[in-house]
Amino acid sequence: MSLDLTGAIPFKNNDSSKSTIENYYLDNVAVVVTDKTTNIAHGTHCHDSYEFIMAYADIPSALLDNKIHHRSTNSLFAINPMQEHGMAEDQDGFPLCGIHVSKSFMQNVSVNMFNSPDIIFSNDSFNINHDLSMLIRLFLEELKYKQLGHDFIIEHLSLLIAGKLTSHIDNNLRYKPQNTLKYKKENIKKVIDYMNENYYSNISCDEMSELIQTNKFIFIRSFKAETGRTPYEYLLNLKIEKAKKMLKSNEYTVTEISMMCGFSSHSHFTSTFKKKVGISPTEYKINS
Repeated sequence: MSLDLTGAIPFKNNDSSKSTIENYYLDNVAVVVTDKTTNIAHGTHCHDSYEFIMAYADIPSALLDNKIHHRSTNSLFAINPMQEHGMAEDQDGFPLCGIHVSKSFMQNVSVNMFNSPDIIFSNDSFNINHDLSMLIRLFLEELKYKQLGHDFIIEHLSLLIAGKLTSHIDNNLRYKPQNTLKYKKENIKKVIDYMNENYYSNISCDEMSELIQTNKFIFIRSFKAETGRTPYEYLLNLKIEKAKKMLKSNEYTVTEISMMCGFSSHSHFTSTFKKKVGISPTEYKINS
């Protein structure tokens, strides 16, 4: 188990053959799963990671910053880096799932969602919703069985889970939509300006997401939310609009325009143009 992420968890019967404790850890995420045979000793510990605990049974004496909390069955709660937490008394039979996320990983998610890395979560209890429960189950299955392509799947499930936790649990940045909105608008404008300058080249989503230093899937979702189109759809429409202006100018042939607008072939340009405009480029050129 990665102690850098989890700290020293005070299991009472870790060496017992009857105790079931499953550990899964990556560079930025560690998961501890226990069942009703697991006993935890009283006392506190801390670690320099964010921890999200899904309790599958009542926890009558959870201790956080010297305050006792009652956590009910199917509750979810967060612990921030270096917060003292543990049990006020020994707990026998303790099923839970603890998700530990490195500070740097969670701060990166926070920057993408709120334009600030300084996220602090509420310690209140929240219900475990269906979407989050399903993502955790998929995540644990991929970690456990490691089937073909599991690295790719785990990487993106990690982002989805961190994003879902961040949006589901109250935090100090969640209710500052004006900052997030401004950040998104500025980034989307930056990408659109880049598209206008480079529409003739083969721009990829990876290239555009790197431009604004965000995850590709977060970028695609944000771009569509802001413009109503995916980046690919927006770029394709931009190419067609550029082509229409060139066709009207009568300075270039249809073949030249298809190349200048970055289409892979004359036929691809013609079929795309006709689908978007309703007539072929040649017909558009004649009627302009």
